[in-house]
Amino acid sequence: MHQLPPYERMQYQRERRAMAAETAQKQANMANSFANIQSSNVVETGNIVSKIAMSRMSKIA
Repeated sequence: MHQLPPYERMQYQRERRAMAAETAQKQANMANSFANIQSSNVVETGNIVSKIAMSRMSKIA
């Protein structure tokens, strides 16, 4: 790396930064996907609990 001419060193660093940015974007997309899955699970769990509560209330009344 240190033996490369300045222009080639700059090109190498640009490629490395581009690869790092691409990796960071992939990881961010994956994290967002997992967050969406988790929030969907929470909503569906809430729906199930609500249905159970409503069915119990209707049986009591």
